[in-house]
Amino acid sequence: MYNNKNIYCVWYPSGGFGHFINTVLTHYGTDFVRPINPGYQFSATGNSHLNELVAPKFSFNPNDYEFDFGETTKQYSVLVDNGINDESKNFITTFPQAKIIKVCYSTITWPVVASTAIHKAMKSNFDSELAVDQLGWSGSSNWAQREKYFLFLAAHHHRMMWKPETDYYNLLVDDMLNYNVFYSRLSEFGIELTDFSKLWDSWYKHNQKYIFPVVFAKKVMDAIDQNQSIDISHCQDLWTQAVVNYFIWDRFNYTVPANDFANWFTNTDQIIALLAQQHASA
Repeated sequence: MYNNKNIYCVWYPSGGFGHFINTVLTHYGTDFVRPINPGYQFSATGNSHLNELVAPKFSFNPNDYEFDFGETTKQYSVLVDNGINDESKNFITTFPQAKIIKVCYSTITWPVVASTAIHKAMKSNFDSELAVDQLGWSGSSNWAQREKYFLFLAAHHHRMMWKPETDYYNLLVDDMLNYNVFYSRLSEFGIELTDFSKLWDSWYKHNQKYIFPVVFAKKVMDAIDQNQSIDISHCQDLWTQAVVNYFIWDRFNYTVPANDFANWFTNTDQIIALLAQQHASA
């Protein structure tokens, strides 16, 4: 049991978010213990796992954790790695007085977490993990693959995991997608920081492939809200198309008919008309 009140436990799901937050705290947090090696880097998948930890990562068993935090008044960042499947809190018995940052996600940023979990944590890809079942589908055409992605996003039980709780510092993945919001949220937790915008820029660049589909889908939703016509014919990526369909389902409780829109949409006018028709017939 460690009664050091200067410990921040970063408790997070899969996807590389915890390691990035740890890098921010240990490199730019005022009065945080610094790594011996001051540099940082990102892997090809956007992970920060190669960056040095100032204290060992906690993984499941409290009896396995050993580290001498000493008598320093400096702040420590400790990663709590449960994986996306497990929100157990047994780490609290090891760090009873720690400040706990719980990394959460909304239904909006669930596609970001889903994508990073597959590519980073599982070291896999959509083709391997979400391939169309030839026995259950009529071929592997684009519409079938898009529908497979959509159903995964809409039906997977992980979509509703890792929600904010009282008594913790809740940090949404949503907050991390904007530097100023991210900085402000950490400041609200009592963490003093120097400017880490260059680190954030690098993280965003290396993780853009996971973030872009959600950014694009939000742009489409804004156009729908404003009854604005924008061309989306350039969007040919099936995962991004599925994320837009998921946003429509999540926001309007409407499932885009897979066969009727096998070629998907070319502009937001089609989506606006489709939702209007659905509303009129409801």
